[in-house]
Amino acid sequence: MKTILLTTAALAAASGAASAQDHDVEYTALGRHIRVDPALTSQLADTQEGLTQDVAFLLRARQSGQIDPDTLTLGGFFKGAYFHETTDTAGKFPILNRFPDQHGSGEENSDFVINAAGLTFTGAVGGWLTGFVHTEYSEVTFTRDQNQFQTREYYAVLGNLDVFGGYLAYGRKTIDFGEQFGYNPFTHSINQHFFWALADEPVLELGYIADTWRVSATAATGERMLRTGYSTDRDGGLGTNFALKAERRFDLGDDRALRVSASYLHDTIYNNNFTAHTVQAVDRFSPPNAPRPPLVYIEYRTGLWDIAAEYTTPRYDFAVEYTRSTDVWSATGFDTDTGAAFDGNRHLDALTVMGRYRTEFLGHDTDLSAVFSHTTLGPDNTEFDEAFQHVLGLEMHLTPQLDLGVEYVFNDGFQPFVGIQDVSLSGVQSNVGIVGIKARF
Repeated sequence: MKTILLTTAALAAASGAASAQDHDVEYTALGRHIRVDPALTSQLADTQEGLTQDVAFLLRARQSGQIDPDTLTLGGFFKGAYFHETTDTAGKFPILNRFPDQHGSGEENSDFVINAAGLTFTGAVGGWLTGFVHTEYSEVTFTRDQNQFQTREYYAVLGNLDVFGGYLAYGRKTIDFGEQFGYNPFTHSINQHFFWALADEPVLELGYIADTWRVSATAATGERMLRTGYSTDRDGGLGTNFALKAERRFDLGDDRALRVSASYLHDTIYNNNFTAHTVQAVDRFSPPNAPRPPLVYIEYRTGLWDIAAEYTTPRYDFAVEYTRSTDVWSATGFDTDTGAAFDGNRHLDALTVMGRYRTEFLGHDTDLSAVFSHTTLGPDNTEFDEAFQHVLGLEMHLTPQLDLGVEYVFNDGFQPFVGIQDVSLSGVQSNVGIVGIKARF
C-alpha cells in the first residue's frame, strides 16, 4: 500500500482514490500524474542524513513503487531555527552551519535563520529515466558571490533495478563521497562541514546497486565546486577530478543492520593556501569571501579518503565517520608569509561519533541524539591545531509534515576556513541553544 500524503484540507477534500499497477495511490487535485509525498521530500531535501545516498534512494523508490512511471512528484521544504549563542571571545562564534560574520561582534548573539527553504521536483519517465531538481533559498550564503536563491541540484538517472543493477547519473549533484551525516536536527558535524562535496559543473556518475552492496565512480571537472571539490587543473574537463565509493550492508536479523563504506576524492579545496570560498573569490585573489593573498602561494594535489560505519536497530542507532587528507593542508602546514614548513605538520582530518535513541515524548515519536566531532587542522600548539564540537539534540516528529527540533552545541576552538592562520584562536569556547522546525510536503 502506498499513500501520497496531502498538505492542505483543500487538497485532501479534492483527492480521490485510484489504483495504479498493483498498489493503491491516493491522488491530489493536481491529477494522477502530479503528486506530493512528504516521505520522499524528507529524504531528498534532508541536509543532515542521506546526502550521498540520493541516487540509490531514487532507484530503490522506483523499484518499490514509491515513485511510479510517468509521474511528477512536487515537494516543498522549510528548515529554520532561532539561535542564541555566547562566546568567551568577542566576535568569535565557531558554530559550523553559519559564517563568522553572521554572528555579530560581541559576546552574545540571537537570530532567526532560514537554513533552507525551497521546492523539489522528482520526475519519472517510463521505466528507466528519473530526474531530480532541488531549488533552494538560504540565508547562509556568500552574499556578494552567491544568490540566496539557487538551483542546488539538477540531474537525471538512467537505471532500472528490476532489470539491471547498473545506472548512470549526470548533472549537478552531491558527489558520492563519504556519508557526511549527523543525527542531530540542525548543526552539521565537522566531517560534513569540511568534506561534503557538492558539484557546481555537471558530473557523471556510474554505479552498480545490489541487494546488500553498491559501488560508484564519479567524474568531475577541475573547477572549484560549490563545496570541497577542486583540482589544481582548474581548466581540466570531465575526469580531471573524480571520486570512488564502495558500500556494504550486513543484515543481522531482528531489523538490525551494519552498513560500512569507504570513499576516495582525488582533489579538493585543501590543495592550496589561498582559502577562498567561491569561484569568484578565487578569481579575485582577494577578499571578500577570501583572505589576504599569501605572500608565498603553495599548491599541490590534496585528496581525501573516508571510512564510515553505521549500526541501526528499531530503537537506537550508532555511527562513526573518519575523513583524512592524503597530504598536509598547505594553508596550515606552511607559513603564509615565508612559505617555510611548520614543525610537526599533521594531515587534515575529522572524526564524528554519534548515537540516536528513539522514544516517545508528549505523545509524539521523538529522537534523542548526541554527536561528537573532532578535527586536526595543523601542527600541535598552534592557534589552528584542532577543534571540538559537542551536540545534544531532541527532535519530535509532530506529523509527517512537521518536526520540532532542539539543540545544545558546545564548540571548543575557532578556526575558520578563510584566513585560518590570521584569525584562529584555539582557546575560544562558545555555547549555542537552537530551537527550530523542519516542514515539508
